[in-house]
Amino acid sequence: DYNPNKCLYTVDPEISEYHEKRLAEKFGDVLSVYRSTDYFIEIVPKGIDKAASIKVLIDKLNIPHKNTIACGDGFNDLSMIKYAAVGVAMENAQEPVKKVADYITRSNEEDGVAHVIHKYILAS
Repeated sequence: DYNPNKCLYTVDPEISEYHEKRLAEKFGDVLSVYRSTDYFIEIVPKGIDKAASIKVLIDKLNIPHKNTIACGDGFNDLSMIKYAAVGVAMENAQEPVKKVADYITRSNEEDGVAHVIHKYILAS
């Protein structure tokens, strides 16, 4: 009884970028289209992404933007890593994610998020 909040499109990694662009060109005026991995393309309502979600959350909780940290590894994490005061890429992140990050932490398998919490929150 409700509209879907996301469609997940699976595709061969070698052609995923092509399909992401094709879908964005066709539906970009009403939908946001981006890859979350090399083989997943996520399709969501226009303007819905992780950065927008963080903004809604910090506004509701009255948290200053300067106190935000976002950690991610996939293409769908780009918006929140760019938006956060401290954008963190995991060591195993996609290269475009690493390029926009303020800091690169350890991999998911090496407790990278715990390392960020210690570095930026507990040690300060």
